[in-house]
Amino acid sequence: MRVLFLDIDGVLNRTGYHPGESFGLRSWIEPELALRLCEVLRVIKAEIVVSSDWRRGRELGLLRSELLAAGIDAAVIDVTPEIHGPRWREIEAWMNEHDRSLEQIAIIDDFHDMGSLASRFVRVSPLNGLDQDAARALMALFDA
Repeated sequence: MRVLFLDIDGVLNRTGYHPGESFGLRSWIEPELALRLCEVLRVIKAEIVVSSDWRRGRELGLLRSELLAAGIDAAVIDVTPEIHGPRWREIEAWMNEHDRSLEQIAIIDDFHDMGSLASRFVRVSPLNGLDQDAARALMALFDA
């Protein structure tokens, strides 16, 4: 099983984005970027593990329903653990716990450091979010 570790702020919403009305987390996901994420996930045949700060203090079921309500119809299977240290360490801990290899994963984030996982990391600008270039880069990680 392929896994996409998903950050949300800066990836599915761009700097300065504000919804007309806020109906929870779903309101903060830009429809265009949600659609692009769904296209990428279909092509690479991956499921989502949320690595975003959005996971903190929220149940997995709520994250699933909010992402679905925002138009993301992919399987959201888990969240990364909360440990002290950089985000890549949380991703690495999840990979170790679930016996996943580097070849089975991709990471999308607007952060700058993914340590030993850098070869599977697509960094986006929070000004652009998940744009076409980032989508192509994710697909290229799986030769898709």
